[in-house]
Amino acid sequence: MENNNKIKVGLINFTNCLPLNYTLERHKPENTQLIYGTPAELNKLMAEEKVDVAPVSSFEYLKNKNKYTLMNTACISSDGECGSVLVFSKTEPGRLNNSKIAVPCDSASSVAMLKIILNEHDIILRDVYFKEHNYSLSPEQYINSGFDAVLFIGDNALKYSYYTDKLFIYDIGKIWKHLTGYPAVFGTWAARTAWVNKNQDDFENIKKLIPNAIETGLGIYFNEILNISSYNLNMNKEIIRDYLTKKIKYNFTVEHEKSLELFKKLYDLLAKNEELHSIKT
Repeated sequence: MENNNKIKVGLINFTNCLPLNYTLERHKPENTQLIYGTPAELNKLMAEEKVDVAPVSSFEYLKNKNKYTLMNTACISSDGECGSVLVFSKTEPGRLNNSKIAVPCDSASSVAMLKIILNEHDIILRDVYFKEHNYSLSPEQYINSGFDAVLFIGDNALKYSYYTDKLFIYDIGKIWKHLTGYPAVFGTWAARTAWVNKNQDDFENIKKLIPNAIETGLGIYFNEILNISSYNLNMNKEIIRDYLTKKIKYNFTVEHEKSLELFKKLYDLLAKNEELHSIKT
C-alpha cells in the first residue's frame, strides 16, 4: 500500500473549523501533515494533488465527483440560519436586477448558492455584474463604493453580522432552508479518489478521526476554543457559543445528501439556461 508519505490533511482557518483544527493540533496523528488554506486555496491544492483530504467546498466536490470520494461522516452546514454566509445589501433580493454585486474570492459554494437564490427571485443573472472582492473594505464601504450588495463568508461575515442596522442582511443558510427545505451544505469532507484507492485503511481512519475530533473540540476543549475565538474576533463568547453549537452543524445525514443533489440539479439547470441564452444571442 502506498503510504511512504504523510497523509496531507487540509484545514480551513475559520472559527467554524476551530473545534476540529484545535483538536488535531493537540493530538495530530504521526502520519498526518496539516495544511491550512481558505476554501478556494484548498480546492486548488486538492486539484493539484498537493492535499489528500480536505473540507472542499460543496460546489467543488459536485463539479469533480469523478475525482473525489465523499466522506459521509462530517460536513460544514447549517439547518437554517448560518451566521457566517451573509449578503449585505441596500435593497431586497427581488430588487437586485441590473445590480452590481461583490462576491468573495475565497468561496465557491456560497457564490453558486447566491446565484441560485437570485434566480429563484426572478433576477436575470446575465444582467447582474459580479465582481470578486478580498475583504479590503467593510460591507458598508463596499455599498458606498458603488455595489448594490456584497457577499461575505466565514469570520469576515461573522464579525460584521451584528454591526450594522443600515443595510439589509440576508443569511444564505436561512434562505436556502426556506427555498429547498434542506440544510445548506457549504463544505464537504472529501478525499482524492486516486489516493483513496491506494490508501483505503488510511481513508477509513480519517473518516472516523474527523467527526471524533470535532466532537472533542465541542466538548473538553470548548472553553479554550471560545476564549481563542472571542479574542481573535473581538466578539462576545456567548455569540460564538450560539454560532458553534446552534447554527453550524457538522453531522452528515441523508438530508445533507439530498441537499447536495438538489444543489447540483439547480445549478446545472441555471448554467444550462444561461448557456442557451448565450447561444441564442
